[in-house]
Amino acid sequence: MPKFRTFWDIFNGYIQRRMIFILIIVLVFAIGTGFGALTVKTLSTNQKEDLSNYLHSIFTSVPEEIHSLNRAELAHQGMVDNIVKTTGLMWLLGLSVIGSPFILALVFLRGFVLGFTIGFLVEDLVLRGVFLTLLSILPHNLIIVPAIIIGATASLSFSFAALKTLIGLNNENIYHQFFGCAIMVIFSWCLLGLGALVETFLTPILIEFGNRFL
Repeated sequence: MPKFRTFWDIFNGYIQRRMIFILIIVLVFAIGTGFGALTVKTLSTNQKEDLSNYLHSIFTSVPEEIHSLNRAELAHQGMVDNIVKTTGLMWLLGLSVIGSPFILALVFLRGFVLGFTIGFLVEDLVLRGVFLTLLSILPHNLIIVPAIIIGATASLSFSFAALKTLIGLNNENIYHQFFGCAIMVIFSWCLLGLGALVETFLTPILIEFGNRFL
């Protein structure tokens, strides 16, 4: 009797077979995060002051605007930014094969933005910045970052498999490769949608709590 494979079994097998791509993408993301954090040190005093004022205005306005925001519209915009402009673009780049290096560039950029944001929060607000990072950045990024890594892994691995097939080094069915990539990208999109909901509905509440506590 054939063994029924759950989605987790398929997902786990897919990830294990593509561990080298995951390591590369995680490394690129980590390098981007590190560069982002280090870039904070290169800002001039005026730039830091402008960013600090902008940052304080955001955290100050959150308690006042939290109940008047159009949450559905914000959630939709968050999904568009993450699904269409990030992993959706990665998928198209992977399908094109020649655009695969830009997948790593997008991963680096997302890591850079995250590292810069965290680095500036911590430098500007010190311990308060660490606390606000945990409340305002960590919750949704615990979902969004793995989703981006999964989407990038699927796109990059398909691009590599397609290239090997084109030059005759791979005998695997390219349609199976495409189907596996599509499933992982869709799973990534689901996670990104969840991350957008957390960022829209939970993060503002946590920021309000942090402002009151501090």
